[in-house]
Amino acid sequence: MACEDLGRYAGPADEFVTFAIGVDPLGGCQRVQVGRTSPGPIADDEVLARFVFEPAHTSRLSGEIDETVVLDAFKYGASVNRVRIDWTLALPALPALHRQGEALAERIRSGSTERPPQPERQYLGVLRFVADGARALSVDAMPARMRLYDTSLPDDPLHGDIVANCHGLSKVQKKELRVRLFLLVQKSGLFPSI
Repeated sequence: MACEDLGRYAGPADEFVTFAIGVDPLGGCQRVQVGRTSPGPIADDEVLARFVFEPAHTSRLSGEIDETVVLDAFKYGASVNRVRIDWTLALPALPALHRQGEALAERIRSGSTERPPQPERQYLGVLRFVADGARALSVDAMPARMRLYDTSLPDDPLHGDIVANCHGLSKVQKKELRVRLFLLVQKSGLFPSI
């Protein structure tokens, strides 16, 4: 298999991370274009935005954003949007990003042939982080525990995925990696939908 197979993956969604680690055990594919319509690999200095939804990414008890916002990175791949410009310059473009998040929430509320309707799904906003911060996360000596792939979609060339490689980690190390990713992503605070 080759790196471009990551951008062509059509298997079960809950097997994407396992597939990605199998294709790219050392993480080198994140440095080449894998998405068919992508503008190229995700650069270390790129700002990425992660959509936040309720109730999927919030605590049922407190209503606060919790670690569930990054759980997909460990099984499905956690979707991100590539901002591609300095965040302060991107702030005026946030309404367009929020419209994407609202549209995705509406599709999830309506359901599809792949998933039943989830009428309670609400879009809250985005969390942002810089790519190299995620790539630097580790809990042992193995490089590239956290990868960022440019997995463009037919209608979204700036789509990417966070993929966590937990192969060989203990349960405690997996939790530590998940917490570190969560802390990185939530550090900027929520940029709420208006």
